[in-house]
Parts: sequence; C-alpha cells; structure tokens
Amino acid sequence: STFKTDGKDYPITGSPNFDTLNLTQVDSHTVRSQQKKGGKVVGETKRSVSKDGKELTLASKGTGADGVAYDNVMVYDRK
Repeated sequence: STFKTDGKDYPITGSPNFDTLNLTQVDSHTVRSQQKKGGKVVGETKRSVSKDGKELTLASKGTGADGVAYDNVMVYDRK
C-alpha cells in the first residue's frame, strides 16, 4: 500500500477495526500512524526501519472492533 505522510485522515476499507488512517513522518526512518473508527482514535502504530535498512519494526497499540485491547511488536529482518 502507498500512503501520504501528511497527517490527514484517509478512508480505509476492508477493516472492521478502523475506517480512516493518517500517517506522519517522524524522521527519515520512522512513521507514526493513527487508526480511527467514527473519528475516534482506536489504534496507533510506529514503523521504524533500522539505519542499515535490514530491520523493520512495527509497534501497535489499540482496541479492536471486538473491544479487546492489543499491544503488538513485530520485527522483520531482511536477509
């Protein structure tokens, strides 16, 4: 997917958890996003690429449409 990092809310389809998404570029390696449902923030994610470009870390916190809170960290390594 391709997204603009201008901090504006954009509609998202196909997710029961949120209906808009906004992204903000923090620095050359980090992007933060907010997921919203009905205008209310229901989740936040920080995406960071290591300086050597070999690792992507996604750290997400929020509440799903089922009301269950989540706090996930996923790390991807480029081999």
